[in-house]
Amino acid sequence: MKSNAIRITLAAGALTLALGFSACGSSDNESDESSEATTTTTTAPANAQIVKVSMVEMAFTVDPPSAKAGNVTFDLTNDGTVTHEMVVLKTNKKAGDLPTDSSGEPSEDGALGEGEAEPGATDELSLKLASGHYALICNLPGHYAAGMYTDFNVK
Repeated sequence: MKSNAIRITLAAGALTLALGFSACGSSDNESDESSEATTTTTTAPANAQIVKVSMVEMAFTVDPPSAKAGNVTFDLTNDGTVTHEMVVLKTNKKAGDLPTDSSGEPSEDGALGEGEAEPGATDELSLKLASGHYALICNLPGHYAAGMYTDFNVK
């Protein structure tokens, strides 16, 4: 009888821990408190605007090139031959004018989210974006310096 009570107590504790971990999250969003980022591989929110992004050596093709404020889902497709990522940064600077470190890479401080795909693969990045200017960059070594960035506006 005592061992059944212990098992039930342990099971309840494990369930509580699992639920607690699934509810935990963090937000490192210093640049704009009204923007939230979530990386997901599931279906986009029903009201999300879909933006198709093709990643190729060393460029992004973004369609459409802007969106309305709210839920935006970036459908990323790597049509290239090397791994690429797309980091979303809210900034007043043009995507090609971001300050870089000695290795030629911009800081990802304040990034709202990122997606990554191997050659021939896809990824999905869903964000809640406020009005403003965003830089979409690939920050893998050498990619930004090679020109893999684009501007994206949210109205």
